[in-house]
Formats: sequence, C-alpha cells, structure tokens
Amino acid sequence: MFIDGTRTMTLSNLQPLTRALCCFFSAAALVFTGAAAAAAPERVISAGHSITELVLALGGGDSLIAVDSSTRLPAEFRPLPVVGYYRQLPVEGLLAQNPQLLVGGDHMGPATTLKLLQDSGVKILQLPEAGNGEELLRNIDRLAQELDKPAAAIKQSVQAQLRALTAARAALAQPPRILFVRAQQGRGLKAAGTGTSPDSLIRLAGGVNAVAFEGYKQLSDEALVELRPDWILFSSDQAEQLNGGAELLQWQPLLKLTPAGKRSAFYSVDGYALLGGIGLASLKEAKKLNEKFVAK
Repeated sequence: MFIDGTRTMTLSNLQPLTRALCCFFSAAALVFTGAAAAAAPERVISAGHSITELVLALGGGDSLIAVDSSTRLPAEFRPLPVVGYYRQLPVEGLLAQNPQLLVGGDHMGPATTLKLLQDSGVKILQLPEAGNGEELLRNIDRLAQELDKPAAAIKQSVQAQLRALTAARAALAQPPRILFVRAQQGRGLKAAGTGTSPDSLIRLAGGVNAVAFEGYKQLSDEALVELRPDWILFSSDQAEQLNGGAELLQWQPLLKLTPAGKRSAFYSVDGYALLGGIGLASLKEAKKLNEKFVAK
C-alpha cells in the first residue's frame, strides 16, 4: 500500500505539472508565432521614387523584388521588374511577384487594387507625402519600423542636410520669387501652386512661390508679367524640349519683361526630386537650387 500510495501521489502530482507544461508550451508557441508574424518582410514592392530611395537608404534593398515605373534605381543596383505606375498599379502584375509588403505614398492606387491585394494577404503601407523635413523624418521612422531596419544613420544624414539648408536660407539677403511651370507650345504655361512638390522644394531651397493658388493652374499672359518671378523652374523631363528655358521666351515673349526673363534665370529641376513630396533627392536638389540663388 505504501508503494501504491507513493505511486498514486506521484501521478496526482504529475497531472497539474503536465497541465502547467502544456500551458507554457502553448504560450511559447503563441509568442513564436507572433514574432514570426512581426519579422521583417522578405518580399517588398516599392511604388514611387521617393519611397524606393528610403527603402534602399534603410538597407532594404535585399528584400526589394519590384518597383514602379516612376522609380530610378541606382546604376549599380540589380535589375528589377517594373509593375506599372504608382497611381495605376495592376493587381495581376503585383500578385505575380508574390509580395509580402507593398509600400508607397498616399497617392498610390487605385483603391480597388489595394483592396484586392489586402484581401490576398499583402500588407499595404502608405506614407503621407512629405511637405517638409519633419514629415520626411516621420516617414523614415514608419518605414524603418515596417522593414525592421535601423533608422539612426539615415536620420542623422537627413537632419544634417536640413540644418545646412536652414542656414543657407537664413543667409539669403532676400528670398527670390520662384515660378515653377509646365509648358507646352501653343497651350501656355501651368504654374505649380501650394500643396505641390515643386512648392515644397521652392520653400526648402529658400525661395517664395510666386503664385498663391493651390495645385496647378493655367497662367494668363498678363499674370506672367505681374508675378515678376526672379527664377523660372521646370522639370528635367522638359529640359530638352524647352532648350534650357530659351524656348519659353519664344513661346511666351512677355516673359522677357520679368526679372527671370531679363536674366535668363531658368533652372531645370531633377524630375525625380519632384515625385512624392520631399525625399532624399529633394534635399540634394534644394541645395543645388539654393546655390543658384546665391550665385545669381
């Protein structure tokens, strides 16, 4: 009986111990599953040049499997499939790449494509278009967290560039009046107002936008003279067509009466610095633009 009693006591002690071990291993499995779910995505599609810049700067290049047509990859980077334009992304082309994460700006779409991707298990991260340096830094933090990458180095670099731009703006005797245009012969000029990427770049470089309206609007001939821009900017994708700005004076002779026209003060902005708000390319372009303001 003593032996039987000991055996009985041992078995009864094992029952709660077994239950405890089962609970422990179940909890451990849940923790492991959660950690696996939070692991860095291994298959990432980036839509938008400024977003792709950040992915690469954060060290996420190894996970990048495709980009959109607005992205300019570094010359030394491996070739990647191009899956449409960030505003008109095709569901089939994206799903064919078997992505875990699609990251882009708040203009990425269409909404139906994003919904179908989410329903298929693809995570979507949309970063708001940065209008200034602080918003760019917040985007870096959000993307770094999603990619599980350290952000300190790139943030230090961005902060140093922003400080340098702040000092450069303060050194200007007077902020120049800037007009950013899209031009087409026979159709006049459209100017970029507030809420546009050119407007953000102008302010970052230390200029004042010559127009106060929102978005892009057509300019009348009279307005061209009244605005009195000190500089006229256009995107690099129009540089050849506009012959460095010389064609603008032929298409719109009244520009010759403006300070910019009299001095032929034209500047071709890197078009990639205008995609998706303020990005890394925008900081470099703002520095170049500010140096133009100082030199002339």
